[in-house]
Formats: sequence, C-alpha cells, structure tokens
Amino acid sequence: MTEQPTQLLTGDAYRCDRALYERETALHEIDPSIERYLYFADEVDPASLQMDLQSASLFSLGRHFVLRQVDRVRRPKPLASLFEVTLPEGTYLTLVAENLKAASPLVKAAKAADAFVSLPPPRGRAIQGAAKAILEEHDLHLPATALRMLVLRTGGSLLAVAREAEKLKSLGPDVDEATTRSLVFSNAEQTVYPLYDCLGKGDLRGALSELETLQDNPGRVLGGAIRHLTRLAMLRLLLDKRTPRGDIASWVGQPEWLLKRLAAQARSRSLQELAHLLRAAVRLDREIKQGRMPAADALLSLVFSATPQTRRAPG
Repeated sequence: MTEQPTQLLTGDAYRCDRALYERETALHEIDPSIERYLYFADEVDPASLQMDLQSASLFSLGRHFVLRQVDRVRRPKPLASLFEVTLPEGTYLTLVAENLKAASPLVKAAKAADAFVSLPPPRGRAIQGAAKAILEEHDLHLPATALRMLVLRTGGSLLAVAREAEKLKSLGPDVDEATTRSLVFSNAEQTVYPLYDCLGKGDLRGALSELETLQDNPGRVLGGAIRHLTRLAMLRLLLDKRTPRGDIASWVGQPEWLLKRLAAQARSRSLQELAHLLRAAVRLDREIKQGRMPAADALLSLVFSATPQTRRAPG
C-alpha cells in the first residue's frame, strides 16, 4: 500500500474530513507508530514548516503533518512551494481547505504535483441522498418527511447532518418525525433560516421576533442574508425565463422540495426590487468591515429595508 507524500483536499468540510480520516487510516496501516502533527495555515511560517518537514524525527520514522484552513492565508504562494519539496521517507503532508478557486497557486501547484483531490459539496437532489447515506452509516432510518426536515434544519451541511446523526443514533435505528423534530435543533447559520424566510416573505413582525431570540454573530447573519437574497434573485430570473423546475434545482443548488418555498418568496418581489435589496445589503456589509456601523445595526437596517410592505402604522 502506498500513499502520496503530499496531498491537497478541498471542498465540502464533511467530505474532506472523511477523506482525511481515510488517509490517516491508510498511513497508520503503513506505520502503526506514525506521529501526527496538526497546524492551522494562518498560524504557521511556511519556511519553518518546510524545515520541520525535511528534518528527521527522534522518536518515530513516520510523521503526518496536517495543515488545515489553507484557504485562509493571505499569501498562498509560500505554501504552494511545499508541493515542490521532496519529503523524507515516511513523512507525509496533507493540506485541507474548503474554498479554493481554480486560479489559486495552491490548486495549480497541487495539480502539477498530481496531489489535488476535489470534494465539492452535493447540489440539488444529491444533498438529500448524501444525508441519507450518512444516516445509514450510523445505522439510522428516518421517514422521508423527517429526512427533509433534517436537511432543512442543517442547511444541507453534511457536517451538521453527521453531528445530528451521532445524537440520534442513541435512540435506536428507527427514529420518527416527531422525535427528530424535538431533538434536531438548528445551530449557527442553520438557526437563521426562519429569519431569512421572513425577509424573503417581507414579514417584519416575524423577522423582528426571530432577531429577538437569535444567538449568532450579526455580521455572519448578514452574510447569510446576502446569500439568501442572491438565491431569490437567481430564482426570480430563472422563473421569469420559464426555466424547467429540474434545471432550476440543479443550477440554484437546492432540492426541489425546498425550491417550492423559495420560489414563492421570489415571486413576491420583482427582480429589480431584489437587486436593490442586494445592493443595500452589500453596502451595509462594507460599512461593517470599514468600521462605520455596528453589525447589529446593519442587520436591523436590512430587516427594515427588506420588509417595507409591513411597516404600516397600527390602526
């Protein structure tokens, strides 16, 4: 059995973690005493790391260096040069990233070294199939309605699905919809979906209610709102062009059952209105990053901008 000395894993967080686990398992079979070193790319000096890679270990012949979050470094070229380094026998390097563009020096260097592994997240109908496969790996069987709800609450994140599966499997192989609903709670970005739906529908009262109980970073929530409005704008454009539903699901990257709700939100606004909201949201995001406005104020401003039709005086 042989493993590539250096490898770049990029794409979906869950799939990258699985690929990393499989690589580590294979390396452990080659050398049961192999040492593992974990680094985060934005915290290491590439030159020092290269010295560590080329030095010999005093305690073990086998070493596996794992470098995570390489997509966060501002200067990727020094890391890209690691693909040209000849590693000592028994030394391995795995770089992990979620978002790397094809033009990235890291991607180009990895491809040139035949060390590039792309693991993109599933899209459209494939999301539900991937979630079902994760549940089956945990010996779990959910009704179709419960599976759809799990995918919705996790935002289609396979990593979040896997975490929920770890929790649900303690109840046995068969879990009904009511139990799933009571145990699967949205977290972080998932929690904000009801807020995004309220923004899409123009429901001011509902949006303010969600904001009151939301426990998340306002800047992160605003970023998610921008993605939601972008998705609605895409949908509105495709609907105006009478695009077939199956094609829309594929291009937007959402399952058809979820598109029904999103399509209703998209139809409630014109493309021009959605474009105006996107410009406003991007402007607010820029003001946050420039330190000109608190994130919480910017998010509240977007809520009022996205729900003008409900802002009427009582009576």
